[in-house]
Amino acid sequence: MMHQLLEDSIKRHLEETLPLIEQLNGIDIMNRPVAGGREVGELVLHLLRSLEFYMKGVVTGNWKPLPYNLETYTTSEAIIQLAREVFDRVRADTSRLSALDLKRVIKTSGRPGAVGGIILEMLEHSIHHRGQITVYYRLLGIAPAPISYIV
Repeated sequence: MMHQLLEDSIKRHLEETLPLIEQLNGIDIMNRPVAGGREVGELVLHLLRSLEFYMKGVVTGNWKPLPYNLETYTTSEAIIQLAREVFDRVRADTSRLSALDLKRVIKTSGRPGAVGGIILEMLEHSIHHRGQITVYYRLLGIAPAPISYIV
């Protein structure tokens, strides 16, 4: 049951987040709407890096940071394409996990955690940054893509 809940939550999160990222089209990705904050493009890249980092880590044991940065992804179109590719890889990695995997404990450079807890942390982290992107868009005068809630 928990396995299906997490799998469905990841799928829904990706479906809800992609339209927001696709709104980058036509936005200056170097814009920094908040003094001392990240550029809007870097914030999106951070969200993408973290999703793939967590899933790759729990599935393969590879916990190396991913090299997505504004020096490589220099346009909104490149970031949007990367998002589509990352989301496909995250979906594929999610499908590789079984209910038994959720209890498996992983020791990373941080504190040890069960795969299920790590996936919850991944979702919380990504939702946090999705909220930041929404605020950035509003500060730039852009209405963020709506999310269709159950209630």
